[in-house]
Amino acid sequence: MSSDPAPTAQNPTVRHGAADWYELFFDLVFVVVVAVSVHLIEVDPSLGTIVAFVLLLFPLWWAWANLMITNNLFGERFRVMGALVVAAMPGPAMMAVAISGGIDRFAWLYAAGAAWIRILLLIMWMVPRTTSASSISPWRTVAYNLVTAALWLVSIVVPAPYQYVLWAVAVGGEMLLLAIRSRFSFEIYDRASVSHSLERIGLFVVIVIGEAVYLSVTGLAGHPSVEGGASALFGLVVCAMIARGFFRWGIPSTEVGLESAQRAQRYGALRDVVMYLPFLLIVGLTFVAASIGTAVVEAAEPLPPGVRLLLATGVGILYLTNGTIGLRLGRHRARLALLVVPGVLLPALACLVSGGLPAWVTIALIAVTLVALDLVALALERTAAHTSGPPQLVD
Repeated sequence: MSSDPAPTAQNPTVRHGAADWYELFFDLVFVVVVAVSVHLIEVDPSLGTIVAFVLLLFPLWWAWANLMITNNLFGERFRVMGALVVAAMPGPAMMAVAISGGIDRFAWLYAAGAAWIRILLLIMWMVPRTTSASSISPWRTVAYNLVTAALWLVSIVVPAPYQYVLWAVAVGGEMLLLAIRSRFSFEIYDRASVSHSLERIGLFVVIVIGEAVYLSVTGLAGHPSVEGGASALFGLVVCAMIARGFFRWGIPSTEVGLESAQRAQRYGALRDVVMYLPFLLIVGLTFVAASIGTAVVEAAEPLPPGVRLLLATGVGILYLTNGTIGLRLGRHRARLALLVVPGVLLPALACLVSGGLPAWVTIALIAVTLVALDLVALALERTAAHTSGPPQLVD
């Protein structure tokens, strides 16, 4: 989330809609999803693997985001929503198994999992209609969930690569329906709890950061060495700085901006910051986690060029996404640039100059870079209250 500090004293917010137990239980499936993804990248950090990871992860993220928003709207009013969220768990589990086993052999399982989630989402949207809690047209709900579920199911019997085209059409159709301004989108954005959405996204971020910590510890346990210990230690510093930036500045600043966007009915900014841009954060964090895992295991040797590129790209994606979120929420461009530009360039420079040095040195340089950027964010926070004007939302 945007690390540009917001003037919190002028924008008080009230937290509500905390995540329920079944949502936390559901997220355990995505612990497996992230672990599978990171393992594949560690084994083969090639461009083909990276592209496949991003393309296969997005439908999983999109399903998670839709389930999160649906429960955000109706979870507290309808107890059956908890059971339906838990019942959706086999869907992402099937998709994760398909990715792990090889999408070329298990594409049918991936498609079946995606279809299962849409069917559960259809039921979740139909439940509120029994008490007129939702005024959205049933045809819109059917188009968004049942029609796309049918596309996923049909793709099971369609040979590659045409089945992948159907997957893209199914997800793209949902995104298009969400983008069209109608009662459907207005009802979602007006009634959604910003604090609940950010809490859920924050918990997902914790899952990916936790994978990096897990790889640091298990990698060192499997390959104990002084160099490996240094990589693990500096990897933990990297994780700590990312987590601190996200929860110390990102979440509070973003919450203020999102609530302003909601009051102003700037639904484009709300949609992008909650449903689209966090996916890039997850991708960037996954790249960082896989790089740290490799650096701990191969600490005494220079990181391969592909892994160094992956690490620099991952950190760069985090700062670029933070900057984009800040722009969508009307944050001060100059202050954003003070974090985004060095946040992209310095990690890239660190990975470039450490090409012939041991892997632990590369991770150490990244850690030093993130600590320095944290100090810049702290300085910006101290001056924000005196220089900030009201956010100018971009829709």
